Amino acid sequence: RVNWYAGVEASSLDSIDGEKTSTTSFLGYLRLYPNFNGVAANGLHYGAAAELRTNFGDTASLESLYVFQAYGYLGLPQYGQISFGQQNGPSVIFETGFFAGFNDGGWNGDIEAMVPTAANPVYPYPDSGSAYDQASDKIVYLSPTWAGFQFALAFTPNQTAENFSPAVTSSATPLLGGMPRNLLDLGAQYTQTFGPVGVQIGLDYTTAGQVANTGSTAENAVSGYHDMNIFQGGVTLTYGGLTIGGNSVIGAFNMADGFTFELEPNGGTNAVGYLLGAQYSLGPIVLGANFFRFTQTGDLPVGIDAGSDAIITPAGLSTGQQQNNGVAAGLTYTLVPGVNLFVDYLYGMRQQGGRSEERRVGKECR
Repeated sequence: RVNWYAGVEASSLDSIDGEKTSTTSFLGYLRLYPNFNGVAANGLHYGAAAELRTNFGDTASLESLYVFQAYGYLGLPQYGQISFGQQNGPSVIFETGFFAGFNDGGWNGDIEAMVPTAANPVYPYPDSGSAYDQASDKIVYLSPTWAGFQFALAFTPNQTAENFSPAVTSSATPLLGGMPRNLLDLGAQYTQTFGPVGVQIGLDYTTAGQVANTGSTAENAVSGYHDMNIFQGGVTLTYGGLTIGGNSVIGAFNMADGFTFELEPNGGTNAVGYLLGAQYSLGPIVLGANFFRFTQTGDLPVGIDAGSDAIITPAGLSTGQQQNNGVAAGLTYTLVPGVNLFVDYLYGMRQQGGRSEERRVGKECR
């Protein structure tokens, strides 16, 4: 895959302390997907696959490829499939109601990389952050499909990608954001057609323990974290070329500044998010739009955002909750098989009580 984008953005962080960022940008990358698949004489299905990505080096001489996913699988159609390695878990396999197929992926695409990172609203459904991640090493069981119903179960021992070294199970000082461990991910999806109407329902539950803090709590730091528990559910209805639906998520987790799923601090409250969308297909054209809102504990002291005004209480709660809103709209046009053209518009806002600023971003890319 070779993707290329041209875009113009505007955000509250384009000019800070006399420094300005370029608001017109080009962005591109290369990805490779080597794989093989086979069927043995006894009916055993087997294979291996990988995804190689560019590392976005500052110059061409620093650009390189790295392994993002690498996994193998064994399976029998009547019993299901077991896969092992860096791969997607049920939370990604059974994604339902996210409406990311009408352009670059909305707020879960690539073109938001043109915007200063701290200006992006936090998207509640990313699939590539530590622990809750499509690149971490895990084992996944995927069942056969019975009358439109399929389920999957995955186990991830820790948040390192390859899991090739012993996992740290205690820390002398608390790690900002916490460190999940022994993650279980159980998901299911139901897909069926009733006359002219297609229905798809997806559910997922993720739970994880945490690395223990065996040392003293540092001054003005988080006193501790809750174990991770995430409930997610989505539904879509399709009639002709029109699809409508959405997804909601709630649970004991925190995402602070983006794609890393962290633990909810003591004194925090459950994160809550939802997304609503619609998509229409007409021959080679796909049009769509979605809206999401996500509320969470948010930024913590000495966190990712420099200059944060958020403070922490003895219980561990940062002042105010962070609210994120995002709108995505656009269309995709298939010029010839394998070549897609699209136009994309994004608008987002991130706010948090105890902070001195709002962060807004608007962006249009082609």
